[in-house]
Amino acid sequence: MPFDPNQPRDSRGRWTKGKAAGAGVALVAGVMTAAGGADVTTSVGAALDAGSSQGTAEQKAANGRKSAQKGNESEAWQRMALKEVRREVKRGLRCAAQSYGEVRQFFLTHPCNKLDQQLFALSDTQGNVIAGSIVWVTMPSAEVAAQFKELEDNYGTGDVTPFGTEILELSHFRFSGKHYKSRLDGPLVVIAETDRLRGAPSDAMLNEVASVADVLPPL
Repeated sequence: MPFDPNQPRDSRGRWTKGKAAGAGVALVAGVMTAAGGADVTTSVGAALDAGSSQGTAEQKAANGRKSAQKGNESEAWQRMALKEVRREVKRGLRCAAQSYGEVRQFFLTHPCNKLDQQLFALSDTQGNVIAGSIVWVTMPSAEVAAQFKELEDNYGTGDVTPFGTEILELSHFRFSGKHYKSRLDGPLVVIAETDRLRGAPSDAMLNEVASVADVLPPL
């Protein structure tokens, strides 16, 4: 992630990402402003019944993760009373070319086997819009994947750069880095991040969406 001299450190003196001021990812609010999903490559356009998801926010997120783990992405968002209004994916990217900083240097000496990415936008029943990014990185081994995750999780080390600027022609928006989740599954590292795109979705909702996105299986 980009360097910020005011970024706090953890107990071991390392930069921490959880309170990052910026994540170095560009998106255009204007392109995703239309929550109806017009002019999109992939869209879930079915209207959402506000009563389709019951229970507390935590229960909805737990139900969403269950669906996400099965690969039912649309159902996962519906369980959280959200509607996907935009989604764009790109497969088979080159890790070193699609990254920078220490993360790029790591990939130059430890090439990944595969890199897939997804950008998405979700709307709720109040018209708030959430932007999200998911990155699936497959490394040659679980050991190397763990090394990459440790590096990626630390602030100031660079990042895998989402492709939004090139694919969605987005700008004037940056993820804050405050709503970030990552997980390790053998040689696979999954990185999910969310942020406000329009309106005022709560921090809790942004974190819950990131936690659901992070368990989605690879593309």
